[in-house]
Formats: sequence, C-alpha cells, structure tokens
Amino acid sequence: MVNKVIVNRVKKIEEYLRRLKEIRKAKKEQFLTDWKLQDLALRNLQVCIEACIDIGNHLITMNRWEVPETYAETMEILKRHRIIGEELAVKMGDLVKFRNIIVHDYLYLDMEKVYRNLQRIKEIEEFISQVIRNIKE
Repeated sequence: MVNKVIVNRVKKIEEYLRRLKEIRKAKKEQFLTDWKLQDLALRNLQVCIEACIDIGNHLITMNRWEVPETYAETMEILKRHRIIGEELAVKMGDLVKFRNIIVHDYLYLDMEKVYRNLQRIKEIEEFISQVIRNIKE
C-alpha cells in the first residue's frame, strides 16, 4: 500500500503537471515575451519539483536511510535504494538544482532555461511512475 503522504504529493504533482502541459503549448517566442506564462511556469515547476523532493525525503525518513545534505542528494539516495533508476536520478538532480535557481537566484533567471526545463516535465512523470512502482514491490 502506498503511504498517504506520498499519495497526496502525487495528486498535487499531477495537478501541477496538467497546468504545465497547458503552458507548454505556447510557442517559445510567446513564452519568452509573456510574463504571465513565465510566472505560471516558474511556480508550477517549483511546486512539482519540491513535491518530488518531499516524496524522496519522506521515503528516506520512513525507511531510516542516510540523511541527504542537499536536495539533489535526495535523488542519489533514492537511486542507491533502487527507488529510481540511475539516469532518472541524474535528470531529477538537475531539476532539483534548477528549482534552487528559481528559489534563490530569482533575480537572474534566464527565461530560455526556464522554457527548456518546461519541456522536461516528462521526467517528473517518470519519477512518479518509478517511485510508485518500486515502493509497491
């Protein structure tokens, strides 16, 4: 049985992914000139990635695995414990670092990079898929 905390985070991620898919329909030129689309993308990406981190940290705490020193290390720990695959751990680590840029370097955001990361939401879907599959086993 999947834990309620994880179920709640997955539902929230799915909600935000639906929004991101709508935003992603915008052409690049439109995205780069529309501050509303940019703001929506930033917030929804941030929340999705944070919810993935929450899921990872919840699994780590629940299983009493080693404590990560960074959010990116959370993905490495999930990989070591075979919750997510190696390739996905690298991709999610990159997304976590991007989340840190959104949160901490917001004055210097490059909207081209935001647009590129908006195209990577399938990685978040894959994260959810692998987590659910591997915690049920």
